Amino acid sequence: MQYFLNLSFIDGLVIASLAIAIPGIITVFLVRYAIKNELTKQHERVGRLLFRVLASLLALLISLSYANEIIRYNKVNDSLQQEASVIASLVIKLDAYRTNSAEEIKSALNDYLKYTIEDDWEHVVHDPYKTRMMGRIVYMNNVARTLEINRDYQVGLKQEIIADVDMITKTLQVRFFTTKTRLPFLTYITGLGLLISWCFFAVYKLDFISVSFLTLYNIFIAVMIYFVIMLGNPLTGPLKVTPEPFIVLDEMGLDNIP
Repeated sequence: MQYFLNLSFIDGLVIASLAIAIPGIITVFLVRYAIKNELTKQHERVGRLLFRVLASLLALLISLSYANEIIRYNKVNDSLQQEASVIASLVIKLDAYRTNSAEEIKSALNDYLKYTIEDDWEHVVHDPYKTRMMGRIVYMNNVARTLEINRDYQVGLKQEIIADVDMITKTLQVRFFTTKTRLPFLTYITGLGLLISWCFFAVYKLDFISVSFLTLYNIFIAVMIYFVIMLGNPLTGPLKVTPEPFIVLDEMGLDNIP
């Protein structure tokens, strides 16, 4: 599974298409050879009807799976945007706090941004709680709770800083919870449905055109399954989420935030 996720976008599509198109052709011809002497007009009518029904059900299953995985994918992407917004807000509050400890948190934030961008989810996927990013988060939590209070306005500001650091910690956990690579469960059902649909298709006359149409259908299903798998693993593969909001903040520079 990990090898497949590490393939380039084109290579992944080609392998997924071949993995479904070739077995589809082989299965259809084998089933046709096995039943050709027993095939009647009644069998043809039933087979064609069931093939059309099953093809529709497969399309529905893939649509549901795609919708489910795109929600999971967008959840990770949205967490990055939310986290970047909180970081920008936190920098403003740290500048207003005007203490050495506040500057330490700001410096740790800058490190956190750079580490996240440089890591590109590599260490997050393998051991999330031992990454440099997690180390910076723990450090910021500790310092935020020990901020000295020298003026009245710092009382409320300190609580807001702690709340923002907690929010960054929570959004980071969203990515941690999606680190395990997996094969969406509906792909197993789709695979079984494809196998059965190929058996039903064997009632048709297998000339060049009909087999070509079936192959195109199989390739389309393979492309959809490929996208479902990629979206179901948002931190790996060629379609993985990129830390674009963090890159924008890093390019702007935390010191340049008003």
